[in-house]
Amino acid sequence: MMNNFTRCIGFAIACSTILIDQVTKILAKTFIKNYGIRVNSFLSFTYSENTGAAWSMFRGHPLILAMLGVISMVILGLAHKQFETHFQKILAAMVFGGIFGNTLDRIFRGYVIDFIDVDLKFYHWPVFNIADGIICASIVILLFTFQRKAQKAK
Repeated sequence: MMNNFTRCIGFAIACSTILIDQVTKILAKTFIKNYGIRVNSFLSFTYSENTGAAWSMFRGHPLILAMLGVISMVILGLAHKQFETHFQKILAAMVFGGIFGNTLDRIFRGYVIDFIDVDLKFYHWPVFNIADGIICASIVILLFTFQRKAQKAK
């Protein structure tokens, strides 16, 4: 059962994720939109307006993607009982905040601002943003925690 303290921590983490995501997007739009910044041989900051989802799939359908974002947040909220540990609840709050941040972009801008550009020479990752990174990393770690729990149950 989630107590008030756990709810407050989850809310604070989700809000922090949204805030960090939105601030970094504003900074990207302000400072790198027309220039781009090369940090090193594999990392650049390159401004991009993505009307699609991950890897620019479903490009040009921001309203549908915004609705999918809202549906994802509702499903995540309904699944809260599946997150048993504080760590899982923190990860779920981070996923929620990331989805919320990108959904805000789709609703108010019609596109998501992406700006992190990773080129590993053998693979050029699609440009992404903080919310995308948080969502992906948190989901991978969450899946790992569920897998560990399943292995322990055997």
